[in-house]
Amino acid sequence: MRALLALDMHQDSANPIAHAVAWAARMSATLDIVTASEMVWDGVELFGSPENAALSLEWERRCDALRKMLRRQLLEIPEPLRGEMKVLKGKAAPALIEAAIGYDLLIVATHGRQGIARLFAGSVAEQVVRSVSCPVLVTRMDGVAVTSDGPVTIVLPIDSQEPSIEGVKAARRMLGDHHDYIALYAMPDMQTLEEHPHGKWSRERLAIATTTAGIPKAPVVIRTCTGNAGGEIAQYAEDISAALIAMPTHSRTALGRLAYGSVAERVVRIAPCAVLIAR
Repeated sequence: MRALLALDMHQDSANPIAHAVAWAARMSATLDIVTASEMVWDGVELFGSPENAALSLEWERRCDALRKMLRRQLLEIPEPLRGEMKVLKGKAAPALIEAAIGYDLLIVATHGRQGIARLFAGSVAEQVVRSVSCPVLVTRMDGVAVTSDGPVTIVLPIDSQEPSIEGVKAARRMLGDHHDYIALYAMPDMQTLEEHPHGKWSRERLAIATTTAGIPKAPVVIRTCTGNAGGEIAQYAEDISAALIAMPTHSRTALGRLAYGSVAERVVRIAPCAVLIAR
C-alpha cells in the first residue's frame, strides 16, 4: 500500500508526521511525503535578463533550502515505512490532487480550528477532500497521535435513507477487522426518537448495511440532530473518544451529494479525531 503525506513547510511538521507514521504502520503502508510551493520555478527562466542574475541566484538558493527541509522531514519517518519526497510546483490544492493519482491514500493535516479546516492556506483541505481520486485521511495537528497498533474505536456514519458502506469498506480494507466499529446515523430531530417509526426503520436499515459490509455485530447508534448532521457525528466521536471517523464523501444521487457532501466537509472541519473520507 502506498500513502502520500502532504506537509506545510511553513508549519511545524512533527505532529503531522507522527500522526501519519502511526496510521501508515497500522496499514503497512509506504509513506511518501510532498509539499507544494509556487517557488519551484527555474530562477533564470523566471527572471531572465542578466540584470536579474543576483535575484535568480537567491531564488535558486531558496528552492534548494526548501528541498533540504523536506529531505530532513523524510528522515523522521522510520526506515521500514520511508518512501520518497518531492516538492510540487504550483498552488497546493491542484498540485496535491494531481500528485495523489495512483496512490492508495492521501494524508493531510488540519490545524483543528473552528471554521474552515486549514492546510497550507485557505480551504485547501476541503478542496482536496472534494476532488482527489483516492481516499483521504485528515488528521488533526492539535490532537494526540494514535498508537501504531492495537484496536481503536471507529465511528461509521451511515445515512439510513441512502445507506453507503464505502466508509466501512475503506476502513476494513486499510485497518482490518480487529477494531470496535460503531455504525451511526445522525437523524433529524423528531423529538420522539424511540417512538417514531423512522427511528425503528433507521435501525433496521443500518443493521442491514453493517451486515452487508461484513460487520454484523457492530453496534447501531441513532442520534438526533438539528441542522447539519456533521456536528452530531463529531460530537458523538468526541463522547466515545473515537480514534477515527470513516465515511463516504457523497451519495449516489445529485441531491444526496449536495446534502451528504456538506456533512463530510463539516466533519472534516470540526471532528476531534482523524477522518477517513472514502470515494
